[in-house]
Amino acid sequence: MFNKNELKAKIETLAEEMNPDMVKFLGDLIRIQSYTSQERPAVDRTLAELHKIGCEEVWVDSAGNALGRIGKGKRIIMFNAHLDTNEVSDASQWAHPPLEPAIEDGILYGLGASDCKAGVAAIVYGAAILKKLGLLEDISVVVMGATLEEDAEGFALRSLVERDGLKPECVLLAEATDLTLRRGHRGRCEVHIRTKGKAVHASTPHLGENAIVKMAPVIEALEAMNGHLPEHPIFGPGTQVVSLIAGPHTPNSVPDWCEVALDRRLVPGETAESIVEGILQVVGPLGASVEIPIQPVKSHTGLQLDGPSFYPGWLVDEDAEIIQVGKETCEALWQQAPKVDVWKFSTDGTYSAGVAGIPTLGFGPQEEPYVHTAMDQVNLEKLKKAAMFYALYPVIYQEVTGAKSK
Repeated sequence: MFNKNELKAKIETLAEEMNPDMVKFLGDLIRIQSYTSQERPAVDRTLAELHKIGCEEVWVDSAGNALGRIGKGKRIIMFNAHLDTNEVSDASQWAHPPLEPAIEDGILYGLGASDCKAGVAAIVYGAAILKKLGLLEDISVVVMGATLEEDAEGFALRSLVERDGLKPECVLLAEATDLTLRRGHRGRCEVHIRTKGKAVHASTPHLGENAIVKMAPVIEALEAMNGHLPEHPIFGPGTQVVSLIAGPHTPNSVPDWCEVALDRRLVPGETAESIVEGILQVVGPLGASVEIPIQPVKSHTGLQLDGPSFYPGWLVDEDAEIIQVGKETCEALWQQAPKVDVWKFSTDGTYSAGVAGIPTLGFGPQEEPYVHTAMDQVNLEKLKKAAMFYALYPVIYQEVTGAKSK
């Protein structure tokens, strides 16, 4: 048993002492362009910081994630935040150059500040404080600067668990929550729907069969499915939208195929099989085929991680132990119960909770409205508070779960 007030005071002091280093580390990460599959320089910078804070072990796994371990216990809590960012389409829309961190009125601006480099800084320095406290017994904390999340969330984490054999007992995701807790999100998948026709010269269209024309009623049928998709009491109804269309690049021929891509947002419990079957029942009679494509994914290490473009939704029960420890951590630090909600976007939790069934919790300093926008930012006071949360959470988790593990 520990005195929470004394421990809180120690954490606050250490967080204040380490804050300049944490902010510098975040600034360094933002200066590094790290689009998906191009994360190696950001991984190297994170590895250097993990060495600096005194991790017992620092390594890169086969998928190229940056990893550091605090503690020697066999039970593992994982802190996860990703190093890759979305790509900037027009830097002129940004008030500050995307790769040049700028601080104004306690706000740090820069590409990835809200998604998810501030999360990386928070978990690294949460671990740094934890290392100084020296209170871990039968638990280790593994810090993961993850790769590939923007284009293929969960693929790199899946590789770490299934290929490299690291088995966390629970996962904390430092995505944007504005210092509140998140316990799930909808899933997503890509679906390809194809119609076939007969190709002939465009000067004699009556001799052929136009696959694009055949696709028109299929698209109408796909749109009409909205409002009739599976629903969930927390997430509401699933949705789908036709987002891409393709066909042969021969403008002087009647096209013999046409394919649309469907962006489908899922509620927990839907499977790849149930999605394909449900769509096929609607568009099959119209002559269309349906499949979930294999998404090509290549890590910066060269490892090919291709897999179905299917990312299941998930929801942790609000009474789950991992949530209760999160609440207790916030109450110990700030004497206030945190809001518990779900994300609008998808995260690496689609694998940890949605596929592997590992208890997963979201907590981060960033704010959702700034994610993937030209106002990308993080409040530095909230960043410091997030590091404090990550320092205390494992201590409380260890106390709460210690009796079970003996």
